[in-house]
Amino acid sequence: MKFRSFSLGDMAVNAYLLFDEESKGAALFDAPMEAEDVLGFLRENGLTLEYIFLTHAHFDHIWALDAVKSATGAKVVVHRLEEKYLNDSSLNLSYMPLPTVSADILLEDGDTIDFHGTEIRVIHTPGHTEGGVCYLFDVFLVCGDTLFKGAIGRFDFPGGDYKTEIRSIKEKLMVLPDSLNVYPGHGAATTIGDERKENPYLI
Repeated sequence: MKFRSFSLGDMAVNAYLLFDEESKGAALFDAPMEAEDVLGFLRENGLTLEYIFLTHAHFDHIWALDAVKSATGAKVVVHRLEEKYLNDSSLNLSYMPLPTVSADILLEDGDTIDFHGTEIRVIHTPGHTEGGVCYLFDVFLVCGDTLFKGAIGRFDFPGGDYKTEIRSIKEKLMVLPDSLNVYPGHGAATTIGDERKENPYLI
């Protein structure tokens, strides 16, 4: 199984692509601007995008969701509490209508998805949004805007709450191994151990 990162759009959103070289199946985590970069990579490598897993549904993470889904037929996967953000501009912060997109699969905390032999576990981490999630793999975590290197996601948007976010991080993420690599929605990768020791919000 291979894993590739993209930093896309004016807000430098990190999107991540998981793909199986044998089956050529692929899964995308978030769909920001400049999705043509992702679509081009899929074409160049003969990959079939099967899923678009959303960490949350703020506009910068779903800007190209309709374009990617339309181009690939991939299933949109989102936590059930986040579904309403997809097409509500006051919640997803677009303040302008984005193309309407429907979720195909709704998640709950603790769900597991088998992707070509790789298990993906869903960790519901509300606080940045109501239905924000992290996706846990054996050796890394895709965490959207829940946790950053030396910081946490903003909590002053609709559905956000500081105490809830801190509780999500401490009770659900800081119990994971120190060596676990953490891939956030913006900025550099980090590890659970580094954030446990150095993140000023968690000390």
